[in-house]
Amino acid sequence: MTNKNYAVIGDVLCDLSEDLRKRFGVDGYLKGHMTVPAGKEERELPTTLDWSYMPQTEFYAHLKANKKVYKTAPASAEETVEYLEPFLAAGRDVLILSISSKLSVSYNLMLNAKKTLEAKYPNRKVIVVDSLKYSSGLGLLVIKACELRDKGLTIEENAAELDRVKSTVHQMGAMDDLFFVASKGRITHAKAFMGTLVGVKPMGDFNADGMVTVLAKVKGYDKAYKAIVEYIKRTIVEPENQIIIVAQTVREKHQAILAKMIEEQIKPKEIILSDIYPADGINVGPGLLAAYYYGTPITDLARETEVIKQVIEGI
Repeated sequence: MTNKNYAVIGDVLCDLSEDLRKRFGVDGYLKGHMTVPAGKEERELPTTLDWSYMPQTEFYAHLKANKKVYKTAPASAEETVEYLEPFLAAGRDVLILSISSKLSVSYNLMLNAKKTLEAKYPNRKVIVVDSLKYSSGLGLLVIKACELRDKGLTIEENAAELDRVKSTVHQMGAMDDLFFVASKGRITHAKAFMGTLVGVKPMGDFNADGMVTVLAKVKGYDKAYKAIVEYIKRTIVEPENQIIIVAQTVREKHQAILAKMIEEQIKPKEIILSDIYPADGINVGPGLLAAYYYGTPITDLARETEVIKQVIEGI
């Protein structure tokens, strides 16, 4: 039984392309705002899940050269109301997933919009799920929401299941430059890893709040690939039944290598190669290569820290 009586909406930070949104039946995404350089001035543009602002390679080069200019902001409560109201007016409830409430005010703004909309449409429902994730971690949960809807779950059942599984979404990958995630407050204990040698790759996973925690460092991509794959092997659950997203910021060659290694050694149901679009890219920066998947529940990262330590000792 397929239940399309409610819409599944993602935050723009889910990094799901138009093709992926169409494939899985995502009804839309809530745009935010970004501040960009414009000559000697700055201007504000909407954030979108495409490269309409600037091609990917050019964007990340420009971002690196203008680190302190680029900024992002979420949609306001009023803008959220304006975007969601047509779904309710058409007789559909709305399930919307936000970036982690620990990283942005988006969740609270969505809750404010929910109050306004449900007062105006008392026979309709708006359920907001705090994903406690961002980027492709959030994207995996948006995909899950669509799959659960297709299985016939009600909007309430869907939201409850998302709340149950969101603590099992992992990120493992390598970053070249921690400036962006550190300056945007998306990483814990960043100072201990800043100023590292060229070629040293900090390796991180989500903590329980969706912030990236650097668990270790390796030298060079060859060791990074091996560490990522081995870490996934030790923390993933039922890989044969799940999709793994491998995302990158101007690291397409490395993305292809990592995806092939994951396919050969872990054998998931599917691997999706994904870009990280400007809304997230501004906060992540160039040089990210990471895999996103469902695994063991994340709590205080004690187990994950021990796992990566053992992995690195073995490579």
